[in-house]
Amino acid sequence: MTNQLLDAGFLDDQALSGPLPDDWLLLPAQALAKRRWVWLLRFVIVVCGLAMVHWWRGSHWICWLLWAVTALVFIVSWCWLPLQIRHQRFLLRTQDFLLQSGVLWRKAVLIPLQRVQHVSISQGPLQKRFGLATLKVYTAGGLDAEASLADIEHQLAQALSEQLSRLIPRGETDAEH
Repeated sequence: MTNQLLDAGFLDDQALSGPLPDDWLLLPAQALAKRRWVWLLRFVIVVCGLAMVHWWRGSHWICWLLWAVTALVFIVSWCWLPLQIRHQRFLLRTQDFLLQSGVLWRKAVLIPLQRVQHVSISQGPLQKRFGLATLKVYTAGGLDAEASLADIEHQLAQALSEQLSRLIPRGETDAEH
């Protein structure tokens, strides 16, 4: 088996050394709404905990400092979520599956389809409410998912799963059956 990453034609054709493709798929608007709901639920839990600490400790300056820090973290995170959503993208090509994320620290994952073992789709309660799902791509040599793409549209997750399943190269034993 030849190494695709070292093949010069692969590098030219698949734009690994050049600019990123323009055909990236982005997360839907529902992803932002779902993630804000999750963050809001976490914030409510933290505020309840802070209220208990404030009640237990009384009106101490540390309690007021905790309230201020919590409010600041919430406001910054609330404004940061759209940036995270905007910078998360993915692309399925004939030879690989690309994922990119990160606002300040960019992370790019390239999964050659020859390494893909199977794909799974899952939905949590809030994802179900917003029509979203998580697509996990498992590769050879690992027990955990190589890549996880959270909060994509459920129908798109199903379509990607079917496309990935069709594009996964079959071994000699699969071709005989």
